[in-house]
Amino acid sequence: MPPFSDFEFLKQAFTEGERWLVRRERAEKLLRGGLITEAQFQKFVSEGAIGSHLETLQRRGGFKGFNQKSVSAIIAATDPRRQSSSHA
Repeated sequence: MPPFSDFEFLKQAFTEGERWLVRRERAEKLLRGGLITEAQFQKFVSEGAIGSHLETLQRRGGFKGFNQKSVSAIIAATDPRRQSSSHA
């Protein structure tokens, strides 16, 4: 993913999420319970699900704090549900 902050004193980015295998039985239970759609079921079974990702962080000049606008932008930009898959 591209950096979500690129200040002189702080550069942050997340790696692409690591995909973990999802057991078919587990995905079927979620589908039966109405917790995922058929499309999500197919994607989880064929591609897995994002299980983890790493934050890449480089700081100069120490901690500078965060403001709500930046935190909200970071959360939106790093939402794993919005990551496009390059594994298809």
